[in-house]
Amino acid sequence: MGRQQAPELQQGGVEMLCSSAADFADNTAANDNCQEQVPGQPMYIALVDLTCGADFLELVKSGLLAALEAVPPSALFALITFSTKIGLYDCQGPHPSIRYVHTSGEAKGPPTSLGLEEALPLSYLLAPVGACKDCIAAAVDNLEPDMLQHVGSEGGDSSLGTRSFGAALQAVLRCLGQAALEPHATDQRQQSGSNASTSGRDLVMDAAYFAGTRLIAFLAGPPERGQGSVLKRKLPPAPLVPPDMTDITYTSLALGLQPSPILPTHSNGTANGRGIGNGSDPVQAEPDPAAKQFYEEAASAAAALGVCIDVYAASEEGLGLAYLDPLPSITGGAVFLYPSLDEAALPQDIYKRLSCPIALDGMLRIRTSPEFSVSQAYGQLFQDEQYENLVHITACTPHSTFAFDFQYANAAGFATTVDSPPMVQMVFQYSLLAARPAAWSASNDSDPPDAKPRPTRYVVERRMRVLTQALQVAQDPATVYEHARPDCILCLLMHKISRAAAEEGVWSARQLLQDWLVRALANYNTNTNRAGSKPGAPLQVDATFEGAETLQAIPRLVYALLRSPMLSPHPDHHPDTRTSLHLLWSSLPLEDLQTAVYPHLSSYQDPDTQAYTRHSLSRAALVTAGAPIFLLDTFTSLILYYTPGYPSSIPFPPPHSSLLRRTIQAVKQSRQISPQLKMVRGGVDDVSQFTSKLIEEPDAIFSQGNRQATVGLVAFLEQVKFEIQQFIEHGM
Repeated sequence: MGRQQAPELQQGGVEMLCSSAADFADNTAANDNCQEQVPGQPMYIALVDLTCGADFLELVKSGLLAALEAVPPSALFALITFSTKIGLYDCQGPHPSIRYVHTSGEAKGPPTSLGLEEALPLSYLLAPVGACKDCIAAAVDNLEPDMLQHVGSEGGDSSLGTRSFGAALQAVLRCLGQAALEPHATDQRQQSGSNASTSGRDLVMDAAYFAGTRLIAFLAGPPERGQGSVLKRKLPPAPLVPPDMTDITYTSLALGLQPSPILPTHSNGTANGRGIGNGSDPVQAEPDPAAKQFYEEAASAAAALGVCIDVYAASEEGLGLAYLDPLPSITGGAVFLYPSLDEAALPQDIYKRLSCPIALDGMLRIRTSPEFSVSQAYGQLFQDEQYENLVHITACTPHSTFAFDFQYANAAGFATTVDSPPMVQMVFQYSLLAARPAAWSASNDSDPPDAKPRPTRYVVERRMRVLTQALQVAQDPATVYEHARPDCILCLLMHKISRAAAEEGVWSARQLLQDWLVRALANYNTNTNRAGSKPGAPLQVDATFEGAETLQAIPRLVYALLRSPMLSPHPDHHPDTRTSLHLLWSSLPLEDLQTAVYPHLSSYQDPDTQAYTRHSLSRAALVTAGAPIFLLDTFTSLILYYTPGYPSSIPFPPPHSSLLRRTIQAVKQSRQISPQLKMVRGGVDDVSQFTSKLIEEPDAIFSQGNRQATVGLVAFLEQVKFEIQQFIEHGM
């Protein structure tokens, strides 16, 4: 087949099956007949923090039950808990049982006193959801907070929950890695004489078998014991172990067991209070930077196994998410941070997260014509060490977004000839767990008349998607401005500025962002000849892209980024807010990112009549709109605001059948996280959550040098205008 007849060039976009052994770098791919039927299995491992309060654990239980509803019946599910010991649940018998393995409190060495596989083989740990759902639910229902008695040096007792998250994570990954490197039949129930297997099959596991495994971690506070501890402090004395207690403890979860004592908790149900950033805590310890390397190595090991890690964290204090960041970033996972249990939508979030399809072991390469090339890539990806312009994506969903910077090969730029436009081609190769109905027998493909529904088996399909696009070349600056997309510009700015904030600090990132806006507007004024002045008068410049409609949102979006928690100089945010926002925003679709940075405000005359589709985020907009109802969408929350003195004929809350309620429901269903709905009335309720989002109003002023950080939008644009004048007058 000639080059011009290649389907990717003929159709622009094409997707095909390819061999798992295809050499991506050399562009060799097999046809459909060469597609290997590699067996796979949806696999979910829940890692639950028991050093918590009862309220947190109740929320986690609801989330685990939601997870069981979200995953397919043929999926395998493992329940593991951790405190100073790791609990491994066998849910394949008539009643769940648990085996404990104690963790090491040392910063180096083996994470546990015994390998998890020796304590409970994977065939016992991984229970098929369809056959064992009731038993798994019973195990979840019986989870209790752990209570550990420590004896102090002066003989006094103190109740401390020690959170061995790092050791538990490392032990789980070692267990999976051992099974992947040493394929073997893991179901030995008939030989061991333990609970009868409900799956009725031998599980043969290798590296491909773990592709797409989802590890779901629940944290009530910062990891604080042994390997992976994010706190630099001395370990408390080890718990006293009764003489008859061995490394593995078998405990029946039959009804009638006495619940464990409950740890002292904060108002939000999380435990201990040894959080990062809680200055009032007398036992607070400083963060330990060595934890970053530990979680980078753990994330790399998970990515090599095809394991995607999601973290669900709930705490009023800091959990050290900056150190845990590599877990979701490298493995294609996500972080869900809940500063308040009362507003946590954990069950809804985990259901949506696990219901969403996921691509595995992705490799993405972008080719360009010789005039330009990729200079930088952003998102949950990492560069290949051998090949240029090849990045790896451990896992991604249909909503995941990645960004790329391009640069010219030389000062000549693009050629202007129409017959050879610049080209860009994106090739994405990935794996997918594809469901296949299991055959009744090798000799007969037809179902018997009284056949029951066929069980589902899964295979790992390797696919390749190729998109090829010819680019139009603008002939003048006005055409460039006309076709610019503010949402794309915002996405790239967010990635660059968040990286600068992490590497150089928030104030430097703020300075870089405002300097970028000044330079962009100065170039715009120069390229479009909009800057000018009369004799004796100051230079007049356009600071709002007035002549380029497509770019008029940019100054507001930049201002909103400066006012966002990611770049805010305010000290009153949760210590992990900046990290959680970076992880969330870095993978959001463009439209959702724009809503998260600059919330969407609309108004209604009544619950069934919309007044205006969009307003600026200012108090003046509330007055001029003349509407009694406003709906504010911040992406993570929906705030319904009734103005003071709204007509008594308007019902509060709005009826479920109204246009307003239907709009709210449609927004909630379209999101990959569940926004919290809050309804407030001016003059009756506390409306600070609504008014605080009117970011175009001035706020408390913080300064660094001669830069004001949180002035109102009007004053901000005046400052930008002055800097543009100075920039142009004194030479660009």
